Amino acid sequence: MPIHNPTTALPPANKRRLPDDIDAGLPENGDAVALLRRRITAARVLREHIVWEAVRVLPALSDFRAAHDAFARFRQMMERDDFADAILLLAASAVPSRELLELTQAGGIWSCRLTTTVAPRSRRRRIHTAHHPDRAACLLAALVASGSNDA
Repeated sequence: MPIHNPTTALPPANKRRLPDDIDAGLPENGDAVALLRRRITAARVLREHIVWEAVRVLPALSDFRAAHDAFARFRQMMERDDFADAILLLAASAVPSRELLELTQAGGIWSCRLTTTVAPRSRRRRIHTAHHPDRAACLLAALVASGSNDA
């Protein structure tokens, strides 16, 4: 019995192809932050490349690589697979900076709340919440949520 191998169209040379279950339903020019959020949600455990993607696509981190000391510390943390502390460093280095309000675990699910000061010297703060089974993924999801709400 012959084996049927359907041909699949190759992605354009300048575009990466992601697994179908992650990018299904998104337009070809899908929003990078929305795609990142979906990838974090789909991940059982946070992987290093997803954290690096956040550094690349989040507008609040656009100048992070220029901060040489913070970026060097971030790279060291990533090399040791210390994703949670690396993400907290990203949050503190974001513009405007984010601060961890709460990180708790209940029933195998982590809950994280980050805060962003809306304006300098303002008492108004935005609170960003995320939930995920993986601690580091929960922190990154809250950071990504805070980035999508920046004005």
